[in-house]
Amino acid sequence: MSEEDKPPPGPEPAGLPSEEPIAGPADPDPVPLAEGTSATLASDRAPAPPAPSAELPPTPPPSRPAKEPRPPLLESREALYREAGGFRMRLEPADLARLRELPGSKGRTDRELGEEFFEKQATRFVESLVEDVTPPAEVRVVVDPYSRQAFLAIERVIRSILSF
Repeated sequence: MSEEDKPPPGPEPAGLPSEEPIAGPADPDPVPLAEGTSATLASDRAPAPPAPSAELPPTPPPSRPAKEPRPPLLESREALYREAGGFRMRLEPADLARLRELPGSKGRTDRELGEEFFEKQATRFVESLVEDVTPPAEVRVVVDPYSRQAFLAIERVIRSILSF
């Protein structure tokens, strides 16, 4: 700036910065330090880590150790049929799944469990029905593994209940 461009000397208008340094409050008496200690200034310290964000990335669940593969829980959605004594017995997929609750069913498919169930119980089922129902008839076998009972139904009527 040339001398012609300079404003006349005088007080500076309010709100404009002055070129003179601003003095802060006077420091109080310095505190003596114990021998062997040193003072560190805030500017000498390492910067503080950033504050944790409210949005953290999701943590993946802990991985499980590898196990042997499980057999399919629902092999198919088809009923299992067995012919015996002129009756056509049927286990629905839900009843096949209930057979998994029985002892000794671990590691076996629903179809295997149903086949074994019919092998062991089909003769008893026929004997209980033959007195009341004339063959041929289609019989639905409903399994309750907790009471260990099989309900034999023709259409919507239960004709026999057997414990197994």
